[in-house]
Amino acid sequence: MIRTLERTVTSNGLLQSVLFNEFTGAVADYIAAARRHRQYDDYRDRYDVHPDFRFNGPGITLYGDGTIELGEDSYIGRHSRIQSKNGNAVRIGDNTAVSHYVFCYTQNRVADQDMSVALNRNDHLAVREGDVEIGDDCWIGAFTFVTEGSSIGDNTVVGANAVVTADLPPHCIAAGAPARVRRFKSYLDDDAAAELARDYPDVLADDLAATYDL
Repeated sequence: MIRTLERTVTSNGLLQSVLFNEFTGAVADYIAAARRHRQYDDYRDRYDVHPDFRFNGPGITLYGDGTIELGEDSYIGRHSRIQSKNGNAVRIGDNTAVSHYVFCYTQNRVADQDMSVALNRNDHLAVREGDVEIGDDCWIGAFTFVTEGSSIGDNTVVGANAVVTADLPPHCIAAGAPARVRRFKSYLDDDAAAELARDYPDVLADDLAATYDL
């Protein structure tokens, strides 16, 4: 029946013009926007979302029984997803820009195990859990994945397509999969940058680690 209806619509120009025009498109857009805003209002009721936090675009999903805290003057882009399992938390600080298609999860399966013991569920499978925190004044590029137990320090930039698997220091620019610190921001003096390098040796890119003899 559906295929018959599709053939009827596609073969009838007058019917297409009635069903698909600027007016019906505007109505559809209005309905979709209303549904989206209602969903985002539900997130504000359920989680700790600052009134000045912005949901920029469609398809943003927040879910889980854990804590989600979204800060003042920050935003998250379209089709991004935040998952917070019961007992865990995701926190995004103030004045932080989270781009489109960014994913923050507090639980993931352990890869090195026999997945056949469970029917595509986490029951009986080993998982890793941990809080996720993104600091103040950060910029998180599109298609970034922030994994469980990871944090990103204040005033840090993470380039697009990165996978954050460990704590990143403040005041740096990081990129890659796994994400590594490519350089510290230029406003830091040499001593401050060297101290951060010593505090976070495992997430430095090789050339940056060599600069500090680490």
